[in-house]
Amino acid sequence: MVGADILSLLPEKLSRLPVNRQLAIISTPPVSALYLKKVNGLFGREWKVLNIDVPDGEVSKSLKEINHVFTSLIKNHFERQSTIIALGGGVVGDMAGFVAASYLRGVNLIQLPTTLLAQVDSSIGGKVGINHGLGKNLIGAFHQPKMVLADVRFFKTLPPEEFICGMGEVVKYGILGSRPLFETLEKNLDQILDKNNDLLSEIVYDCAQIKAKIVEKDEREQGIRAHLNLGHTFGHALETFYKSVSLKHGQAVLLGMRCAIWSAGQLNLLDEESARRMDQLIRRTGVNLPAKIRMDPGKLLAIMKRDKKVREGRINLVLPERIGRVTVQSVSDEGLLKESFEHLLA
Repeated sequence: MVGADILSLLPEKLSRLPVNRQLAIISTPPVSALYLKKVNGLFGREWKVLNIDVPDGEVSKSLKEINHVFTSLIKNHFERQSTIIALGGGVVGDMAGFVAASYLRGVNLIQLPTTLLAQVDSSIGGKVGINHGLGKNLIGAFHQPKMVLADVRFFKTLPPEEFICGMGEVVKYGILGSRPLFETLEKNLDQILDKNNDLLSEIVYDCAQIKAKIVEKDEREQGIRAHLNLGHTFGHALETFYKSVSLKHGQAVLLGMRCAIWSAGQLNLLDEESARRMDQLIRRTGVNLPAKIRMDPGKLLAIMKRDKKVREGRINLVLPERIGRVTVQSVSDEGLLKESFEHLLA
């Protein structure tokens, strides 16, 4: 469900699902301080509501924190028909989703995403997981939520930087799956950045539809779901390289898409006018490379080569063919890849 001021529908919609009246709301202090009282106030005495705060950020996606949550659920006698509600952004959604997938071999999951990135992407599709000391999201499962309630009113308290991170995923969906969405973004980007609720409801719904259709065809990422990685292979390298100055994931994806667009043009997959429109839309979000660190294309390429999508020295990239369509291309031209990063300096 997508819209403005729809949070109040949560108890009614829950009552229609095959769940008992036990709820555990998992959140982080910044989000719970803003919204937990409001969410708790939606439920009457017939509901047993347990509030669990976990640390903010990736640190919560650990076996240690998961165990604390399990202990709380066990001590409060939560049963198999109980429900976990993930209230927060993508990190909370991943962590709470893994709790729901694991506790008693699986309980109900409701995603209540509070960030743009979570509403258009991470809350949809059933990927849940936690981190290991040797890598992100190496421990996880596929556990589909019973419901995703995306209230765009949450964005009024979302910091501008986090909102732009979400726009990275929005632009991604316009490029890979929907010319009408792309054209809506071109025409209305300024109003969207000003958080126009009607436009936000429209684009969140459109992105959710695109992702849902892809996941329905390929839930476990054996084929077409790989298209969702547009910009991510370049982006992950940039995110790692600029880690010390905290380049955020969504910002890195926006910059990574610019690399992918340029590469597609050089490989004659994408016409010049479409490439220009895509690149211009991303530039209008205002995301640039951090100025504090000088780019090193050689090091960025070395990071790319460690990506899990590398096969026999060739990197599988998701590249745009036209607005609304992408393809997967195997690339081994190291000069091209380095130049794609240098393109960001132009």
